[in-house]
Amino acid sequence: MLPAAAGGIALWLLSEPAQLFSDFYKAYYPTAEMLLQSGPRATWPSDELCVSGFANLPVVAWLFAPLVPLGQAGAGWLFFSLGVAATLATWLLLTRSARPDSPCGWTLLSLFLINGPLVNSLREGNITHIVLFFLVTALLLWRAGRDYAAGLVLGVCAVLKLPLLLYGIYFLARRRWLVAAGGATTIGATLLASIAVFGPDINIGWYEYCVEPFVGRAVPAFNVQSVDGFLIRLTTGDALLREWDPIELPAAHAVARLAILAILYGGAFYLLRRADRREPMPRATGALSVRDVLEFVLVLTLALLTSPLAWTHYYLLLLLAWGLYLGGRLPLTDDATTRWLVRGSIVLTSLPVVIVPVEGSSWWSSLAARTIVSAWFFGGLLLLSALVRSIWHATEPGSGGRGTETSAKR
Repeated sequence: MLPAAAGGIALWLLSEPAQLFSDFYKAYYPTAEMLLQSGPRATWPSDELCVSGFANLPVVAWLFAPLVPLGQAGAGWLFFSLGVAATLATWLLLTRSARPDSPCGWTLLSLFLINGPLVNSLREGNITHIVLFFLVTALLLWRAGRDYAAGLVLGVCAVLKLPLLLYGIYFLARRRWLVAAGGATTIGATLLASIAVFGPDINIGWYEYCVEPFVGRAVPAFNVQSVDGFLIRLTTGDALLREWDPIELPAAHAVARLAILAILYGGAFYLLRRADRREPMPRATGALSVRDVLEFVLVLTLALLTSPLAWTHYYLLLLLAWGLYLGGRLPLTDDATTRWLVRGSIVLTSLPVVIVPVEGSSWWSSLAARTIVSAWFFGGLLLLSALVRSIWHATEPGSGGRGTETSAKR
């Protein structure tokens, strides 16, 4: 714990952004202040595309209105405190849900302390670490057999972070109707409330200003960790690492993107269909099978890797996977290959979020921009590989769900 605490302090001092709570002060706080002073109205156009103004559906901005009377500094520190409380609650939930023979609490807390994306989200004043709390809560509700309640909470996650809408497709495909209905209830209610408060024009404008520009385009900035971010940096190198506006895709990029997405989604679809046809794996505690847990983490990993816009701090959501793994609840195949894949993934997705000094015209800067800058993306791919291997091996004929709950203990 002492090295982890020291590492956490060092991360806090070194991590981006340089300006504390920059996301909170650019988007959440001023938008809530505007609503209190001027009532519902549009926040565009602005100088920074979808960085200032409504970061989510417009009605979500009202959640930050109670912080405005505290002033900018007071609101920022209170929001930070709420985020720390949510993070500690997440750690407690993961620790208490672990197997009795997996005393993972201190190890998991160490991973929380030295997780670069988590520190980055706290410094940004973003809400990703709060979404992690909801995501873990949804999984535990699903595990307890409360499908509709789990769907309601997953709907909150999808409203706050759009890539998590992929869970809706997954639960529909798995015919988990109550979970899908719960998510649809939350999303539908939020959308109706947003239209009722702001009217249809502002909500359509939000989509056109904050969502549509990123569909079919790519952001080359260093802190975009997805298929699109990685591919566009292969083209632009170190020239646009601080460019946060989306740019048009070169033809080769568009083709490569479609091919990679087809492989990832097509492969996942085939894997899940294959698992359905094989003998079911042994059931875990509650309403879930151990395969359900693997697939829940698989969908999360795919959502991060394939989103048009996955910021580096989104990768803190993989702390859910590490908590389950250490607690003996993520039934990965127990072999050397899987263990190395998981260890590599933990290291890469926990790296500090800093601006790598690679600007310039040297061969080193060009190489680093195309490789090192995408470290978190590569870490996600390693975890995806471990999950695919585990689902594949666990559903082989005669496997009997081998290796399902032993890997974490090692």
